[in-house]
Amino acid sequence: MHKLVVVNEYCTRQAGSDCARCEHACPHGAISLPEGNAAPVVDHDVCNGCGICFGVCDAFASTHLTMNDLHARIRRIATSGRRAYLTCKENIFPDLHIDTNVVVLPCLSMVPPELWTLLMAEKIRLTIACDLKYCEDCDRAGEIGGELFPRAIEIAEQRTGENVLFSYRIPESQKLIEKYTDEEDPTDRRAAFTGLLSDVGEIASGKRRLRNSEVLQDYYAKKERARAVARLNLSENSPFADFTPEGRQKHTLFPRQKMLLEAVERRHDIAAEIPVGISKTDFEYCTGAGACVAACPTGARSLDQETGKPEVDPMYCVGCGACMNACEQSAVFIDEATAEIYLDELEKASEESAEAKAKKEKHKHGLHLGHKE
Repeated sequence: MHKLVVVNEYCTRQAGSDCARCEHACPHGAISLPEGNAAPVVDHDVCNGCGICFGVCDAFASTHLTMNDLHARIRRIATSGRRAYLTCKENIFPDLHIDTNVVVLPCLSMVPPELWTLLMAEKIRLTIACDLKYCEDCDRAGEIGGELFPRAIEIAEQRTGENVLFSYRIPESQKLIEKYTDEEDPTDRRAAFTGLLSDVGEIASGKRRLRNSEVLQDYYAKKERARAVARLNLSENSPFADFTPEGRQKHTLFPRQKMLLEAVERRHDIAAEIPVGISKTDFEYCTGAGACVAACPTGARSLDQETGKPEVDPMYCVGCGACMNACEQSAVFIDEATAEIYLDELEKASEESAEAKAKKEKHKHGLHLGHKE
């Protein structure tokens, strides 16, 4: 049984924000918000695992699958030279033998705009394969399920200039030669040829038989569940959670923020199309009390050790407003900006990474020469 869990570390309510998106989005009323700043509570007897809460908030996860696992699965399809098809369980019938490039989700609305943005920034060819009529009377996700995912895709398309195709047809398992002679798009032929060579190599080595076997598919599913459980346990039980530099909070990069940064890092040109909310301080009213720093759930805010005034790292700021609610002097506000604000920091991080890699290679080369002598 897949279990929906709340990852407290990613819930901004506990830091004092007014966020209630999860409660509003849940089509079955399975999520409730206790009084005060407590994390959401899930009624597992009511929850049917549609995953819509995944798409609106970082604080929800499953012991079966994480967004990292989903991203990795879609990338595996793309690197094999094939188009990735995404569909939902409502569109899968008992006699349908889906192909290996089809990803089946409880509901497509569990995919947040940030992940769609990252996939499109990576130039991954995507198709939604479903009949939207099933969304109208879907018992699993309700009407909201059919409303959220088209909007999330639209947002990502506007940001990247890319597009997601739509099809009523869900690819089924085919014989090898049929699979690569039935390409919908002539421009896909080179990718198809690459995929054909890959499959021929797998057949020769026996890997294809293993990859398509039910035993191995079950193994992969169990492996993904194990990874998901391990990640969820790590986020809550890290032994180093309380060890942070004096005057600073622990830095926590929320999953959707990480996806957004990865997308912008890959394609700088889309940054201007992505609106973001960034915490700012009006120093005319700021007394340096530090309540905003203590409230920040990501560690984006810290006190400058020399001036004693708060500063903000936009890379970690998710614009939740917890700092604004905590400031008694009303000196904090959320400013509208674009993802261009990340570019300087991303470039700096990239240079530092390249420098560290060069030093490592130089060290390895030195050790190699020393060993040779």
